[in-house]
Amino acid sequence: MKFIKMPLLFLVTAVLVTAFTGAAYTQMPKEAPKRVYIEPDETFGYIPRPLDMSHLELLMPRLMAPAQPASWDWRTSGDVSSVKNQNPWGTCWAFAAIGDLESKVLINESYEPDYSELNMVACSDNPFSSGNPCSCGGNSYISANYLSLLGSVEETCDPYPGGCPTPTCINPTCTFLKQMIEWRLIPDDVTAIKLAVMNHGPVYTSMYASFPGFSTYDGSYCLTYTGTEDPNHAVLIVGWDDSMCSGNGGWIVKNSWGTSWGDNGFFYIQYGHAQIGGSANVITGYKDPCATETIYHWDDTGWWTSIGFGDGVDWGMAEFTPASSGEYLLAVDFWATGGPTTYSIYVYDDFSGGNLTNLLVGPINGTVPEAGYYSEPIDPLLTVSAGDNIYIAIEFNTTPYNYPVPADDQPPLQTNKSYISNDGSTWTALDAGGYNMANVGIRARIGIPCGGPSSCSKEGDPAFYVDFGEDTHDVIAGGTLTYTVGPCNFGFVSGDPTCVFTDTFCVSVTSSSGWLIAGDPALGGCHIVDPGYLWWQDISITVPCEVEICDYDTIIATMAYCNTEVICDPGCGDCEDPNWYGGNPYYSSDTVILHVVESPPALYILQDSIYYVEQGQTAAFIPFSICNGDPCAGAISFTYEIASTG
Repeated sequence: MKFIKMPLLFLVTAVLVTAFTGAAYTQMPKEAPKRVYIEPDETFGYIPRPLDMSHLELLMPRLMAPAQPASWDWRTSGDVSSVKNQNPWGTCWAFAAIGDLESKVLINESYEPDYSELNMVACSDNPFSSGNPCSCGGNSYISANYLSLLGSVEETCDPYPGGCPTPTCINPTCTFLKQMIEWRLIPDDVTAIKLAVMNHGPVYTSMYASFPGFSTYDGSYCLTYTGTEDPNHAVLIVGWDDSMCSGNGGWIVKNSWGTSWGDNGFFYIQYGHAQIGGSANVITGYKDPCATETIYHWDDTGWWTSIGFGDGVDWGMAEFTPASSGEYLLAVDFWATGGPTTYSIYVYDDFSGGNLTNLLVGPINGTVPEAGYYSEPIDPLLTVSAGDNIYIAIEFNTTPYNYPVPADDQPPLQTNKSYISNDGSTWTALDAGGYNMANVGIRARIGIPCGGPSSCSKEGDPAFYVDFGEDTHDVIAGGTLTYTVGPCNFGFVSGDPTCVFTDTFCVSVTSSSGWLIAGDPALGGCHIVDPGYLWWQDISITVPCEVEICDYDTIIATMAYCNTEVICDPGCGDCEDPNWYGGNPYYSSDTVILHVVESPPALYILQDSIYYVEQGQTAAFIPFSICNGDPCAGAISFTYEIASTG
């Protein structure tokens, strides 16, 4: 590697391709029953979950449950975020979910955040949306999917109600702050909900809110309603009191109708009344998003259906293609369709002829107590390479529930990316390549770990002397864009006296949309750099042909330390950021947003409009160039003619 001293100045036919192997399959998988939803006369934004979840089992019989206190109220410890007002839009589902996350941050980190409900409404992949996100409604499945793939953003960055009823998703303008990595469904049972509230914090629930007296409630008494209408509102249970409601006991609940309603925005309702307690769920794990991590997935809508062969023990498998080298498989995320769910995770290098071969990881075995969303770390980390597929297979056991494989049946379906098996050896594509049913709900977190191991060693100070040089760039489908950046050891101007020496550095690059990234030299490689020196690093981003006009990708390049194990480790942090030199700041990371625009014509000719030929010239050579301007277009036949203008 040559290092350079830094100057001190300065029409498509669809073909059905199945993955049937061996003998013809003898049994078709089936989707779990779904709810029949009839829109009520009045709704505050809640639409029931798509699946019939009546199979949820309690963690333990009532008589074996740990004793709960007679009352509990997260408000007394200051762990409930402030009451908001959804008026006048049907966005209760987002307010309940954001309230859940805000309370978890309060409980765990002792500060009150204010996250944007509008960003969730505008940017969620919502199957119910028909051009009016603020009025279409939603539920906790949609909010959980949003928080697992993206995370929360500050209210000040995307304030409510913004452009309702048709707000614009402004991502990635806002910085994501907290990303959900665990979420559980709670049975509609008083004891189970109490345990969840006590052990995890406030619990999201649905209820029927159109009964007499609810809209005018003043907070001075306990609400009761024994009707059986379907839920049409989402709220947050923050506690309980067994002595209220004439000794029958009731929930303490946070609403999203402002502080002038109820008891400063809260209400009290008897256990089980107005359908409260149904669709209960709670966030049980979150983390700070990692800029060097990408979530590879096919289930864009999240968990929208459950599938199985009928015995409660089935396999799901997904194919993923890493976009960059020098990265790692950090974790496997999945939806669990039953409670409890026992699982075994395997990662393979090859899938050919219907057979998985070259086991890389596994089995990783575990059991989760409730249906929901979970993330299983990979330890030790698995190194991946750009373009080298990995295959993640999970055996799910939800017996006696017969639909153990989580999936997303909302369009579009991929082709030969998601698979299902009854025995773990005979695989059939679950998506458009086979059964044409759904994309499997298995995800891969791939990238460079944030936080870093304890083997960090910092003797120099990293920053880009030459960065991307722009904030945005227009690209076309199939095109490749190459930047040359200059990672430098700024130890010669570091304000930290321990970081002024020769050190070992690397560059990693992430793509928010999973576009293919390559480097020359290879990304993630470790380079010894003296203070004041840099190396030239090419970063090439290839735009997939499947993108659409106005799609975008956020590319983040990070110069980082290599740890004592000579592994690229952005989690080691930085001595000083930015580094100031010549009156200018230099940073250890840089971002460029790539925006997809219309491709040039598939065929066009580059030539002068008129070319002069001398009279009597017996041989005339008229130069022209023919260009296929669309990298994703196939070979094209053409004819040409030469005409005289007289």
